[in-house]
Amino acid sequence: MSLTEKTAYLQGLADGMGMSADQSDEQRLLLAIIDALSDVAAHVEENTDSVSALADELDELDDAVSDLEEAVGELADEFCGDDDDEDDGEMETEAEYELECPNCGDPVYLDEETIAEGVTVCPNCGQKLEIDVGFDGDDETEEDE
Repeated sequence: MSLTEKTAYLQGLADGMGMSADQSDEQRLLLAIIDALSDVAAHVEENTDSVSALADELDELDDAVSDLEEAVGELADEFCGDDDDEDDGEMETEAEYELECPNCGDPVYLDEETIAEGVTVCPNCGQKLEIDVGFDGDDETEEDE
């Protein structure tokens, strides 16, 4: 039986016994106590409903935060590499360079292999870009021979 039901039962008992506020001091006191209990029961029930609703919202927020953490982790792995891979203990880092596409102005990212090839394509506009760094690293100079 809920608190509200119990206070309604007490109110019914008082009514059945013929208690009224215009009778003895004891009866007025008991009726005031029953009335106060009824108000307390109503507030407790409202608070219980509010706490339940907040708990549901908190669960939803917790799920949303978990989903966001997972998505951010996946993006970090995608852009930064997955640190969970166990190689031979050495971190492999590849140099990356950026240049601005002369056609569209967007950045184009190059690795050493692409620079060595001397040609790439802008991922934004599709313009073929020739890369000239001003020296050929594969040829040996006459001083080295």
